[in-house]
Amino acid sequence: MPKFVKLQQKNPADLAGQIAGALRSGVAVVPMLGGYCVLAREREALAGLGEPYRMVTAEMLAASTAGLEASLQERVLKAMAEPLVARLVADQPGQALASEPLAREILRRAEGDVWIGVPAESAEPGELADELGNRSSIVVTGDAGGPGPTGLDFSLRPVVIDRRGKLGILDVEQLLGELVVMGPGLFFSVLVLCTGNSCRSPMAMCMLANMLEGTPAFVGSAGTDAPVGSPAAANAVEVMREAGLDLTRHRAQQVSQSMLAAADLVLVMEEYHRQRVADLAADAARRTRLLLSYVGRNEKVDDPVGFSIECYRLTREVMKPALERVAAEVRHRAGIGEVRS
Repeated sequence: MPKFVKLQQKNPADLAGQIAGALRSGVAVVPMLGGYCVLAREREALAGLGEPYRMVTAEMLAASTAGLEASLQERVLKAMAEPLVARLVADQPGQALASEPLAREILRRAEGDVWIGVPAESAEPGELADELGNRSSIVVTGDAGGPGPTGLDFSLRPVVIDRRGKLGILDVEQLLGELVVMGPGLFFSVLVLCTGNSCRSPMAMCMLANMLEGTPAFVGSAGTDAPVGSPAAANAVEVMREAGLDLTRHRAQQVSQSMLAAADLVLVMEEYHRQRVADLAADAARRTRLLLSYVGRNEKVDDPVGFSIECYRLTREVMKPALERVAAEVRHRAGIGEVRS
């Protein structure tokens, strides 16, 4: 049976010593990089946990990226300080920066290589210990519940994201200053928000889903103040019908923290919606964009509720170019086509 130890802020040095000692005879389950990872002295000991990553110091990472173009190296080094694991060179093992105090101390005390195995999906420490069986020597528990590190492949251009993790796709793109491409099996989730989820957001959802048909993407919608269960406004249904789209099955729903947590991109119609997102889920605020910003307009999409059908048609046409840009970027992330400037 492995030894179970509670992680406390006051004992990282002592705990690192215990972990380094345990690695001489087995593997360790440790809260690290936004989730629970498995550490070992030999990469072969991490069989069944995907491609292992070598834990490196900042100096080692800088040396291994020295051959990159200067601006790219700067962006890679900045990104690697986040909860990331990454391949830097084709046909070479990936790396994980020991950016956390516990990780740095483990690496120092181990006096040799330390390898990190990342579970394919978020896992609790007990589950990992059971999966590892007699390979596990120590299990460190703490407040580290989460999806674990995001996985990137910098050896490819564009950069490929091959594991979803704590750092979202838009977070990665903001760090790198460029769009990334999703690896096999990944999909991109868009949540469109308005106030009542009866006009603007269902219309935008309907159009965007049609634009992304056949793409590994999911598009949903919700309202910040929605009359839950209500159908789309009759004029919204009609202008979508004119565009060859069906909105008759739509029913309004209230935005929730779980919806925001699951979304890679949250599209809002006005600043009020952005503020409501920030109030509900601070992390999601980083992934929230004003829809018309995609066509260079820092403006709201006016709510047509209560107005004539012509206002609904205008709303449809105002949103369409921005949605086309969003769709182009999502297709790029899926490896389908290029984004035109």
